[in-house]
Amino acid sequence: MPTVSVYVFSSKSITNIWAGFGAGTWAVAIGAEATNKGKTTKALKMPIGSFGLLYCEPWKAFTLPFVTCSVPQSGSFEEEIWAERWMLPFKFKALGTPRKTMPGSEILELSGARERGLTNYANYLTVQGNFAFQASAIDANDWQTILSRLV
Repeated sequence: MPTVSVYVFSSKSITNIWAGFGAGTWAVAIGAEATNKGKTTKALKMPIGSFGLLYCEPWKAFTLPFVTCSVPQSGSFEEEIWAERWMLPFKFKALGTPRKTMPGSEILELSGARERGLTNYANYLTVQGNFAFQASAIDANDWQTILSRLV
């Protein structure tokens, strides 16, 4: 079965997701220096045209599929979109809106997750912030299903 690489970025609020949607921009939290170096190294490997999803932590749900339109800007910070300062901003083209969501529990019902015998959706679509800029390889049919639900 062919796979699709999908980058998942977590958010602590739906408000932040709406702000990123409106700006057509996403970025990640600034952490410890060692963590930031790791994020930067991985970020530089995310090419333009990559597929992504946002994940709303309080809702435990995926939303807003997108395609990247720029590479993350190493050494740059975003200070105007969100209340906090974020690093590695990149532009994206939304394929839907944050109005549509797919609960994480429903990810386990996708054929690829079932075939792998997974019991935690985060093992199929990695949602932890420390995995930012690390793509999840999911079945192409599952990506089509996710898009049909969220677009």
